Amino acid sequence: MSNFKLISRPLGTIQCYVLQRDDGAELEILSGYGGGLNAWRVPVTENNATINDSDKLDLLFGYREGDDIYKMGPDTNAGCRLAPFPGRTAYAKFTWNGGSYALINNVSWAPHALHGFLQNKEWKFESFESDSESCTAVFTCDWPGAFAGFPFPFKTTNKVTFTGESYTVEASVQNIGKALMPYSEGWHPYYSLGEKVNDLKMTLPESKLALLDQADLPTGNFKDDTRFVGGRAIGDEFINDCFCLGGDFSSATAQSQTQAHVFLEGCAGKLDIWQQAGQGQYNAIQIYTPPTRASIAIEPMTSEPDALNHHRGLIEIPPEDSRKFTFGAKFLKK
Repeated sequence: MSNFKLISRPLGTIQCYVLQRDDGAELEILSGYGGGLNAWRVPVTENNATINDSDKLDLLFGYREGDDIYKMGPDTNAGCRLAPFPGRTAYAKFTWNGGSYALINNVSWAPHALHGFLQNKEWKFESFESDSESCTAVFTCDWPGAFAGFPFPFKTTNKVTFTGESYTVEASVQNIGKALMPYSEGWHPYYSLGEKVNDLKMTLPESKLALLDQADLPTGNFKDDTRFVGGRAIGDEFINDCFCLGGDFSSATAQSQTQAHVFLEGCAGKLDIWQQAGQGQYNAIQIYTPPTRASIAIEPMTSEPDALNHHRGLIEIPPEDSRKFTFGAKFLKK
């Protein structure tokens, strides 16, 4: 017997699907805008008390009104999958295999291209299945490659599994073109524990900080950063940094994979936010604290930004080949 159901709950005019457990726990997927992880609500009442929205803790910052998407979406890209490049691509151009490609400067505050092409696209719902322990929904989105700036067609799939207290995303991409494709990716979830991030304790894995130039682009230099390795309160610190995980994942023989974990702890409980690391996996964590201090973006990425230019961690996908990336989070209630 299943304890889960799929609900179609549009947000204004944008299609949105909700994976809901019988006790009210739910994960909201904004399929009509970037396939974003838009809300994750867990009950905070005890026993079998009646559950309504005021009895739930929302662990993800997202769009709550239809107009929010158009007002906030271009700047936040909240919850969305970022492909075929996350973060900045320098001056909206890159070189690859002897060719030069011009992208579109899609932000007003810098001359760069940001977050790829799928962050505001409509994703197609494919399937839903469930049992007593979890449910899984699958969504797809195609990039046709009909753009001189990135003439590499690909197909992406998001397989989202939800238990109530946790979610897991298997994000796959297939090169459906005829040429070797350069690729990098990430996601843009903003997490919340119902209080200002200043009061949250954050713990990061051992990593190196990617140093930036005056245009906020990676220089290729790194330094040790132990600010949060042992865990401490975020306080009023502003963070807009990329933390690169250790390990040599570049060689064909470096097949080992491991999980990297970020922990956020507050009054309501703890979030264990994890990503699969290893060769061709999520080997960087971009962290950003918005001015509101109401949430914190903890973004799994395959490399630091601008991989299409510097090629560190850039993934090369032959025609018809595919790659899979995995991340997720678990909530531990106090």
